Amino acid sequence: MSAVVSDSSPLNYLALLSDFDLLRQVYHTVAIPPAVHREVVQSGADYPVAKAVQAALGSWISVAEAPDPAQVAALRRNFHLDLGESEAILAAESLGNAPVLMDEQRGVRCARSRGLVVIRTPLIYASAKILGLVGSVQEKLDELRAHGFWLSSRHYERILKDLGEL
Repeated sequence: MSAVVSDSSPLNYLALLSDFDLLRQVYHTVAIPPAVHREVVQSGADYPVAKAVQAALGSWISVAEAPDPAQVAALRRNFHLDLGESEAILAAESLGNAPVLMDEQRGVRCARSRGLVVIRTPLIYASAKILGLVGSVQEKLDELRAHGFWLSSRHYERILKDLGEL
């Protein structure tokens, strides 16, 4: 798969669950917009994600070019998105409509309305299972939920049924 663009949430959760390298194994290269870089490296300096991103920068993670501030402001205003989500959507568009890794519902809705493919954290694990990189997605989804990730029971069951785990 070609490059994907990531918002902060998938980076945070995969680092928290010690699965950060799955991003490289599944997607090969990941671009993050400047706002996400600031959020996870500077603001998140005390969390596992900061070290993980810093270690991968220049190897398989790159910082995307900063989007036009007027476009960022319009997305934030019109869709009530945070800075990272807005920049991730615009960065994905500037990279030829690259898929975007994102979890927050407003951002997901906005990205999809603009024709982008959105991959939420549970589906990163599903792709990893298909590639033989993880054994049980159910364990990973349970860990995500234990760390505060909201996943409806309907989506939880659908993912596990699609993967033959239910």
